[in-house]
Amino acid sequence: MASMRTVEELMEMAHGYQRSMALFTAVRLGVFSALSSGPCDAARLARRLSVDPKRLSILLNALVAIGLLGRQGREYRNGKIASRFLAEGPRSKRSILLHHLDCYGEWTGLERKVRGAGRKKGADPEYQENFIRGMEDNSRDRAVRVAREFPLRDGERLLDLGGGPGTYAVEWANRYPSARVALFDLPETIRITRKILEEKGATGKVSVRKGDFTSDPLGGPYDFVWISQILHAFSERECLRLLRKVRRSMAPKGHVAVQEFLLDEGKTSPPGPACFSLHMVAVTEGGRSYTAGETAVLLAASGFREVRARPADSAGVGIVTGRAG
Repeated sequence: MASMRTVEELMEMAHGYQRSMALFTAVRLGVFSALSSGPCDAARLARRLSVDPKRLSILLNALVAIGLLGRQGREYRNGKIASRFLAEGPRSKRSILLHHLDCYGEWTGLERKVRGAGRKKGADPEYQENFIRGMEDNSRDRAVRVAREFPLRDGERLLDLGGGPGTYAVEWANRYPSARVALFDLPETIRITRKILEEKGATGKVSVRKGDFTSDPLGGPYDFVWISQILHAFSERECLRLLRKVRRSMAPKGHVAVQEFLLDEGKTSPPGPACFSLHMVAVTEGGRSYTAGETAVLLAASGFREVRARPADSAGVGIVTGRAG
């Protein structure tokens, strides 16, 4: 990774929150969805969104400056990225962006956490839904590749542990209809999962179980357990306890796959997992990003054999697999 070289780069980093907040504010107000029907001037758009027209025009001009909107005369229009990912639609990233906005408050307490204090309690009522639907935004394309990479045979029993929106579970159920697909997550998450399954017409394809997977029985036995982006929320000791529990829930020849933001062994790269590890310091009590080697050691210590790490992608997301017997 290139070192920071100039004071201008330093100040650009310091001002980065301004661009983020411009983006988040526009998403919350519905600017990009409102412009999806075509170009519009600030006054008409302000009436449509019930906001102050002068202040909206300043926000719109800033969005033009950072490349999300275009402007011709007095009319504003969505740029290519805004049209594809910020307006409402099947590829929208709105929920994951709102989740990042929800996390702003958590990050303001990062200094307190690094000093060793606990996390402040309480969250906005929309926090959980933004988070779960944001996971849907993030996993939509990846689920197609994963389900193809890990095929299921007739009658195989799959558990999507902490499966949130059910993106992976639904993809497996659609691709391998003779398999038995289950999803396990917290009651407040399952409430949202059921809504998403109904929206997708997949209510009867995936069975859901609600509970706390750190303390409640997982059921089983399962032929395949998929654990995607779960371990980073827990300490090594908690991960080991959970993985041993998963091992006990599996059929004799079952296999497990753990998908995570994986750090390189030096833990300073890639940038995404390294910064995400700091994010976990801000929002959890003991979580962090792990290396592929650390994840493999946790699986082996939990009783899994033939533990192998697959190469991570350009974002640092990789999969570590193992077998129960």
